[in-house]
Amino acid sequence: MVDDTRTAAFNRRQFLMVGGAAVGLAAVAGDPLRATSAHAAEAAGSRRPNVVVVLADDLGWGEIGSFGQTKISTPNLDRLAREGVRYTDFHAGGPVCAPSRCSMLTGMHSGHATVRNNPEPGNGDEPLRADEVTFALLLQTMGYRTALMGKWGFSPDDPGHHSSPNSQGFDEFFGYLTHIHAHDYYPSYLWHNTDRIEFPENAGSAMAAYAPDLFADRALRFIDQHHADPFLLMLSTNVPHSPQQVPDLGQYATMDWSDGDRAHAAQITRMDGDIGRIVAKLEERGIADDTVFLFMSDNGPHEEGAPSHDPDFFDASGPFTGYKRNLLEGGIRVPAIVWAPGLTGQEPGGPAGTVEETPWAMWDVLPTLADLAGAPMPPFVDGRSMRSTFDAASAESVAADRPLYWWRLEPYTTPRAQAVEGGRVRNAAEALRQGDWKALRYAPARDRSVPDSDWSVELYHLASDPGETTNVAALHPEVAASLVALMKQAWIEPPMDRPAWRPDGLTIDAPEFITAGIPTVVPVTMANQFDTTITNVTVELLVPDGWSVAGRRRLPFLRAGRLCVTSFDVVAGLAVTEEQQVVALVRFVRDGEAREATLAAPVQSTPAPPQSTSFVSDLAWLSSANAWGPVERDMSNGRNGAGDGPAISIGGQEWAKGLGVHAPSEVVVYVGGACSRFTSVVGIDDFSARQSSTGSVVFQVWGDGSKLYDSGLVTAALGARSIDLPITGVDVLRLVVTDSGNGNTHDHASWADAIVHVG
Repeated sequence: MVDDTRTAAFNRRQFLMVGGAAVGLAAVAGDPLRATSAHAAEAAGSRRPNVVVVLADDLGWGEIGSFGQTKISTPNLDRLAREGVRYTDFHAGGPVCAPSRCSMLTGMHSGHATVRNNPEPGNGDEPLRADEVTFALLLQTMGYRTALMGKWGFSPDDPGHHSSPNSQGFDEFFGYLTHIHAHDYYPSYLWHNTDRIEFPENAGSAMAAYAPDLFADRALRFIDQHHADPFLLMLSTNVPHSPQQVPDLGQYATMDWSDGDRAHAAQITRMDGDIGRIVAKLEERGIADDTVFLFMSDNGPHEEGAPSHDPDFFDASGPFTGYKRNLLEGGIRVPAIVWAPGLTGQEPGGPAGTVEETPWAMWDVLPTLADLAGAPMPPFVDGRSMRSTFDAASAESVAADRPLYWWRLEPYTTPRAQAVEGGRVRNAAEALRQGDWKALRYAPARDRSVPDSDWSVELYHLASDPGETTNVAALHPEVAASLVALMKQAWIEPPMDRPAWRPDGLTIDAPEFITAGIPTVVPVTMANQFDTTITNVTVELLVPDGWSVAGRRRLPFLRAGRLCVTSFDVVAGLAVTEEQQVVALVRFVRDGEAREATLAAPVQSTPAPPQSTSFVSDLAWLSSANAWGPVERDMSNGRNGAGDGPAISIGGQEWAKGLGVHAPSEVVVYVGGACSRFTSVVGIDDFSARQSSTGSVVFQVWGDGSKLYDSGLVTAALGARSIDLPITGVDVLRLVVTDSGNGNTHDHASWADAIVHVG
């Protein structure tokens, strides 16, 4: 075991793998930590504030009363604005849902964030990274109970996915996992963590269980259950996103408006009522003064769905031009309110009842919540804490002229959004705000890599022209050029390379593969990213059954800003095809509280690499799909056992050794950098050719994730072709056969004489 303690270098490159949702700090012995921590803080008079975040969906800047709305009633939000802080220059993370919400969750603008666009038609939601740092994960690390009720939109409809809410820092989730599912106000099912909750009352065309009501009810239940703990509650409603559906029209039922306008107004007023219920619950539980309540919208107002409604009827964008999907202010400037009665105070001149006119954006939410919770700050975030704007005791300020950046690549259009942009909604576009100046530029199509000269640049002075009606780029070319230069600096091609970082400071430099029986060093790093010394630090590494590990680290203390590295000697057991994992475990005491953090890294035990030139069919495989072997004869489309099918034959020539596969297929073998070449003869097997001449496939060879060979289209008529590839240094070899996609099933293919050469 080798130990090293030194000043923390949090930007160093590490290979970080996060396994499952069990990441971050957990309590010792049955999770009493969070409750104990909360009560201890209360006893000391320093309880960390609860946080409630309410995010509306497609609510325009001008659609609540405190922002100038006259037709739609929002008394509860108006009360929060009177008693809190109203942000009139607050911006969404983007002009559409997914990039905006990603910016909010991760503290990065859309030039750096993981998810930068809404999903393309037919594609699923873009996921967050497995090692993403969300504000939920930060607060979870600090002992907060965390919950999300409502719309998620960053994973497939699979609660076990690495990008599900439970895997991204939320202890409890109730709602829609996917973006498209959230378009259904009367769903047949919702997810509660990993449980699928059915709503038979919504079967067929029935409309009984209204999802936003269910989310608000769950939010109230969560507050009841965890009012004694510090908690984070996010109510991510899908109101007022299309379609315009609501259980009743309420006070708007008799209005001489269109059906869609009445329903749209009723949606917003109903949401306002849910906010009132949450505030009343906080007051009932006596924790309103211990709570910071944030309200905002994810982008500008929409104009879609049935029955149709008219955003202009409500002056939904306020004094600004644009709608959802536009980078004009109407598409990205949104209402925001912070209500924090325990922090704003009621003294004259204090924050309560004030209007904040400094430009802020959604990527400022994560730093704000981290500041409130006393959580360490990721080094790669773009945002700044807003706390000074609503906390009478905070004096930190943010420059009003810091650059704010937005990117857009949107697959859909709507008439009003198209009209204000001159038909360019589907074009690649970006915007940058600095002080009172704002520049937009549009590519000629959807490719952002075109030369600068192909882009169309517009410049607006928002202080004198908030509606962005007059493009002054020709009058101020130096300003336009300066802002375009800042745009280019703000964009980093995805995925953005950033340091491995976790709020609990724990990382593992685990190799992907460990050869069975051979000692392998696995370093575990514990960085103290808190602002105080931690004591009684113990670092361990847990390994699968049948493996062995040597090394354990104990430190009496670890000062703030320092780290310790513990290297464990791991010996893997017999090679298996299933992925396994090692788990780093650290225990320590901070501010008198016993804490525990775990981090899992996937690893796979492998056989020893080939010692001599070998047929691939004679090696142990790490995995296979639609490939039958090791085989010396093909499997007659998989229906017969090895050895009793026809011989491997391509174009009438037979081979004694090889692999029979049925596209799409994959064979993965571990060669451990020991081989210099891979050779084979490939083609459509005569077994398929005799049945039909339509069979066609593509053969590929991959080494350690890089494509080394692509055959192009191979048909029976083309016969066999030879492969001879250098594979020096390759650890994992993947033999892939893809179907051409022409719908035929006569794509039984063969890797004849597939050989890895040593020396």
